[in-house]
Amino acid sequence: MEAEPHRMHGRVGRRDVLRSFRSDQSGVFAVWYALMAVPLLVAAGAGLDMMRAVQLRSELQSAADAAALAGAAVYVSPTASAAAQATAQRYMADSILRLPYAPSITYSATPSPASATAGSVTVTAQASVPNSLMVLFSKATAVAVTSEARSAGYKLNFSLSSFASNAADANSIYWYVVPSDNSVPPASALNLLFSNTGGSTQKDISAVIGTGQKIGFALKNVTGGISGYGRNGYGAAQGSSHFFYSHLTPPSSSAYALQLFNCSLQTTITGKSSSINNGSCALALTPPANGTVNCGQTPGKTITYYWNDMGGTSDDRDYNDAVFNVTCPASGGGSGSGATNSVVLVR
Repeated sequence: MEAEPHRMHGRVGRRDVLRSFRSDQSGVFAVWYALMAVPLLVAAGAGLDMMRAVQLRSELQSAADAAALAGAAVYVSPTASAAAQATAQRYMADSILRLPYAPSITYSATPSPASATAGSVTVTAQASVPNSLMVLFSKATAVAVTSEARSAGYKLNFSLSSFASNAADANSIYWYVVPSDNSVPPASALNLLFSNTGGSTQKDISAVIGTGQKIGFALKNVTGGISGYGRNGYGAAQGSSHFFYSHLTPPSSSAYALQLFNCSLQTTITGKSSSINNGSCALALTPPANGTVNCGQTPGKTITYYWNDMGGTSDDRDYNDAVFNVTCPASGGGSGSGATNSVVLVR
């Protein structure tokens, strides 16, 4: 009879142990829950902070795109660089007033050099978005955007399949954007089209230029560059280089001083009756007809350039040392067949 209380006491003890164990287990779960809640809260805070940064980036990109397009729309000539920059900056300033975190936003607008083949404006902007829960790791999230727009311009086609060069001199043809002050372009602005020494293998080339720009052509002549013969008829030494520029009067004026005649370049336009006067030179009173190309003046026309390199022991004045065609678009957009004042985003 005395064993019963002992058994009852044993059962009660086991219940207390189980109750105590369950109580201890709930404490462990609470600890685990607290530990897991921290990364969950951090992740939620990071998502909120990231969402704000993504939203601002989208709005800031739209503002930069609009500013770049506005700037490029007025960059219609090499002299309009400052106006293009001011326009883009004004658009950004107006847009930022409507954006969150405006005080933290900085920006810049940079026009392309006047010598570029088509006027473009690049806008960059940066901002800082204050963090909430992520402030424990970083005070703010950086946001940066870039946008560039340029004039659709003209798409010019250069055809060198008819390129001719009957010379003992080495001759190369380049194209360039004519400087706004009509000065000699820097060497970095010259774009090679063809050379009779194998400087290019392309026969059909195209390029896009701004609607307000005009381009010219340069003939680089190296005396005796293919077959040596000593000094030429103008006193140039064997191996010396000379540049003729189609926008100068005459084109050879930077190569040889006191040139009163144009003995270097003649041009014709398809659809007009004209002929090449071999063996003669024209008075250097005005630049060569169509020495520069602005397709607004000759839409849909093909201009043929005939160069005389003024080489040889005496100048034969035979305009067959570099012959090629340039075709202007008739109408349409710069990425298609013609010209337009529209602008496009390029990045």
